[in-house]
Amino acid sequence: MLEEIGVVSNIENQTGAQVIWVETQIKSTCGSCEAQSNCGTGAIAKVFANKRESIKFQYDGAIDIGQEVKLGIAEESVLKASILVYILPLLVLIFSAVIAQSVLPIIGLTAEIWLIIVAFSMAGVTYKLIHIYMNKQSCDKFQPKILSVIPLESQNIHFKQV
Repeated sequence: MLEEIGVVSNIENQTGAQVIWVETQIKSTCGSCEAQSNCGTGAIAKVFANKRESIKFQYDGAIDIGQEVKLGIAEESVLKASILVYILPLLVLIFSAVIAQSVLPIIGLTAEIWLIIVAFSMAGVTYKLIHIYMNKQSCDKFQPKILSVIPLESQNIHFKQV
């Protein structure tokens, strides 16, 4: 399970249910890399370094704004979503280009631009179908879940002088 700590930024009541907004900090591993000053990826990561992402959850328990929550998502869900979003459209792009290369000359379209148009159109249709699939209610497995709410008392560190 991949876990992240977020902070409750807003609480709303929508149609009788309590909806909370949790903000998480976008993190980059470039901060600990020794080659970050000579790396283009490090420069891009600095641009996105202090960005926050807000996620909406339905939560029925007692919670306050500013309280920390532990979020989690299963590794297999991240892997499946990555395959759907990255690998599947790439495979469709490649296979549609191979098929179009065989079929298009038969119907008299020999210019390479037609091959490119067909391949990228099929990849675009694939992205649209994936988008529809991911927005279905049955795809809750791709959403993070609230694992626990960190009590406000444990968020403050108390020191006792000895």
